[in-house]
Amino acid sequence: KLMAQPWMAARALIWKWILQENGLINGVFETVGLERIKFLTTASWARFWVIAISVWAYMGFYTLILLAGLQGIPTMLYEAAEIDGANGWQVFRKITMPLLSPTMLVVVILALIRAVQVFDIVFAFTRGGPGTSTWMLVQYIYETGFASPSRRFGIASAASIVMAVVLIIATLIQLRVNREEA
Repeated sequence: KLMAQPWMAARALIWKWILQENGLINGVFETVGLERIKFLTTASWARFWVIAISVWAYMGFYTLILLAGLQGIPTMLYEAAEIDGANGWQVFRKITMPLLSPTMLVVVILALIRAVQVFDIVFAFTRGGPGTSTWMLVQYIYETGFASPSRRFGIASAASIVMAVVLIIATLIQLRVNREEA
């Protein structure tokens, strides 16, 4: 299965249609007298849009996790802070953030893992281009192990192990930092 999440590929293809040189945004630009922008064939624009689409696509998921964390904070703490005369910033800094930090840690770890493993958006949106400007490690693994005629499975699996080790180390660092803050 090439696309792990077909809905992400569909989103990427819709954005590709919107951003291509003869797409929706450039059509609006041309209508109002502006020049067309090569969103998908300019490296910096392509990189920007891959990141923007990834953030947009997963923002709802992370927001729901944070909302669940916020709903888990007892309301009596906010009531006590109000009785004590705490202002909004003090309540946020002393109650909300400390009690939300474990949930935020989960969101940060999930977002980091997703950011490193982004494949579906890049593959459907730019195929790693222009050139290799939007390639991520996962694209390298795919191209090396499966798409190239030489099919170098050893190098692809070594890159996969390196990626897994980096993610494990980053997760352990985040867990340690969170434990020290608590």
